[in-house]
Amino acid sequence: MPGLETHIIKEIRLTPVETYFGSPGKGRIVGRNAKMENYGIGQREWLLQITCDSGLTGLSNARPAMNKGSVESLYNDFQDLIGQKLSGFFNVSGGRVTDINPRWADLIDRYGFLDVALFDLIGQALSQPSYSLLGDKVRDEVEGYDSSLYFQDLVNPAEGANAVAIEAAEAVEKGWRAMKLKLGRPGKWFEPNAGTRRDIEVVESVRAMVGDDIKILVDANNGYDGRLDLLEDFVRGISDLNVMWVEEMITEDIAGYQKLNEWRDRYTPNTMIVDGESYKGRDTIYWQLMEQGLLDAIQPDMLHMGFWQFHRLAQKIEDSGYDTQIAPHNYNAAYLGLRADIQFGAATERFVIAEDSTLDFELYQGPEYVFDNGKYAVPSSPGLAVSIDQELYDRVYKQHETLIN
Repeated sequence: MPGLETHIIKEIRLTPVETYFGSPGKGRIVGRNAKMENYGIGQREWLLQITCDSGLTGLSNARPAMNKGSVESLYNDFQDLIGQKLSGFFNVSGGRVTDINPRWADLIDRYGFLDVALFDLIGQALSQPSYSLLGDKVRDEVEGYDSSLYFQDLVNPAEGANAVAIEAAEAVEKGWRAMKLKLGRPGKWFEPNAGTRRDIEVVESVRAMVGDDIKILVDANNGYDGRLDLLEDFVRGISDLNVMWVEEMITEDIAGYQKLNEWRDRYTPNTMIVDGESYKGRDTIYWQLMEQGLLDAIQPDMLHMGFWQFHRLAQKIEDSGYDTQIAPHNYNAAYLGLRADIQFGAATERFVIAEDSTLDFELYQGPEYVFDNGKYAVPSSPGLAVSIDQELYDRVYKQHETLIN
């Protein structure tokens, strides 16, 4: 497309960026989940900056690649991007991305976060928001949920289940109207029956603390594996607590999810069953669950997928006639992943709610993403509508960057 031909990728920067759950040095500890030790007091993004010779820079977070790979791997894999025209990655017609260039399909499939930076660049080059490259805006605000409420009862054991409720109340004070509670205590950290009781008690305590108008979501990280009897006890135990969804209660299999759907329908019929943050294509258990009507929403990771693959997934679900909605996983994506999530949600009818790890990074500037009453405003500025504080970057972070040129 003529407007994109004039922008050629000049250099790429990859930089670790840190922040905290709370003030530096006084970070709030985010506790365990069903499978792992305390999450800790902070989080790291791997800021990806792709700069064209025209001066435009697109941003993304390379954290998904760095969770399993290395700077060296990304350095080698991204070398071929240098010197490429911005017009060469996607077919664009009438201000919409209509297809991907087969040459880059494998790389973008492997590194979904790469296309977030490319959509940022294309949007800036065409003077339109990233979401509009996918379609018309279907909502002006995108709801978010606080997903940082882990096993806080093991961080502050004297408080018991009330430790989670206290932090839930703090989340409401900060403006969230929806929150996700980590459950699955039967899986590792508790005696199974005691863990189930504590899971129920946590949901009860939070509901009593925050009132009836706040949305409560729960995620067990497969903590009920091998204990379907206890899973039924749990679903029965939350029957009067108005839980919006249950997520990853067990490792996905058809028989187990048939049972879970049966119990949901019997005890808490308005609760959604969601899963699929590991989704990567049609030949997966998640697609089979959709085919059988056992999955109310699917949750691929925002930065594992990127805009284009997520858009194609929504189209495939639509074309197949399934009722399944989309609620992207975003925990490790923090600031930039959330902004991508909001852009995607702005143009996607099936979108449910955005996962918000509640972290803010001093480096980033995105003033149009106004947060009010649990929702983020959708920006109208071109691209992702995020910039960086260049003075702070040069002073603190530049010394840690890897430059590809």
